[in-house]
Formats: sequence, structure tokens, C-alpha cells
Amino acid sequence: MDLSELEKLLRRADRFRKKLHIKDGEGTEWSYTFDNGETHFYSIEGVKPPEEIEDEVTTMFLWLWSLKDYVKKYVLNKGKAKSWVESKVNADPYLCICADIANSLKHGGLDSKFKPRSDKNPTLGKLNYKIPQKAMGLITFGAFDVGLNVENPSLVVLEMPVIDKNGRFLGDAFKYLDYGLKAWEGIVSEAENVV
Repeated sequence: MDLSELEKLLRRADRFRKKLHIKDGEGTEWSYTFDNGETHFYSIEGVKPPEEIEDEVTTMFLWLWSLKDYVKKYVLNKGKAKSWVESKVNADPYLCICADIANSLKHGGLDSKFKPRSDKNPTLGKLNYKIPQKAMGLITFGAFDVGLNVENPSLVVLEMPVIDKNGRFLGDAFKYLDYGLKAWEGIVSEAENVV
């Protein structure tokens, strides 16, 4: 593993990260049945469906954490121990959260075999869309349905909470992913200078 190969992987991870910030798509729809038995239908057009965004978020966490193995091979080829990479990860509480989320996704949870790096045992919460009025186009109301057309999806704010084992909010998944990629770039840069 040389620096050019590692940089190629970092660029790939950055392309995945950038896809997270593209919000336009085919939209989504759902229904809700109230206690009185009435079912109402809702739709939002012009934004990525939540399943697609969730797929991209989980893929990015897994890719982000996979970089560790490549960085270890790189520092080994430079004469440095793999433990140097592990110490860098373990010293960064945000990267530890990213590691725990990725390992939980990969292994179906954290347990005695896949121990958490943080003491938080973090999980991903439900995706939220915040659609400001400036992003909206047409809103239609029917007796049992509501439809929203998003004309400017770039103004939509996406949030996915990262929650600890006690249900406390630790931050936003998108911010963790942005941070995690920058942290790996910093570790690679430091390895290049230290090794």
C-alpha cells in the first residue's frame, strides 16, 4: 500500500460523503392510521427517499471504518507499527463513535466479541427532513391526504441522530461522517510526516 493508493481510497470515500449532501430524488410517501381508524396519506416529491439516504449513511460509515486496514498497511510499509494507527483512533472520541457504529452495522451489534471503542454503544436514530418554506413548491391538502413538492431540495436539511445506549443524543450522523473522513486524512498526513 503506497500513498497514491491510499489517497485514491480517501477520494472514493469523499465521493461517498458528497453523495450524502445531494438531496434531490424521486420522493417518498407513507400512510398513518389514527386512533379513530382514519388513514391519511402523505407524500413528498423532489427529495431522496429515506431508504436511499439511510443506505448511503450506513455505506459511508462502513467505508470510513474500512480505511483503518488500509492505513495500517500503509504505515507498516513505512516501518511503523499497526498499533500506532490503533492509538490514534482510540485517542479520538469521535472516531471511536464512528468505529462503534460501523462495527455494530457490520456485525449486528456490539458485544463481548466486538467490544465498543467508546463507552457509548452508539446507534443511528431515525432520519429527519427539515424542509424550510423557501424550499417548498406546491402543497396540496385533501380530505385524507397531504402532498408536498420540494422545488429547491438543496435547502432541505437532513439529520440523523446518533444516540447512546441510554437514549441520549450524541450528535448528527452526517457531522460524524464529515469529521471521520477529515480525521483519517489527518492521520494519513501525520503518518507521512512521522514515519
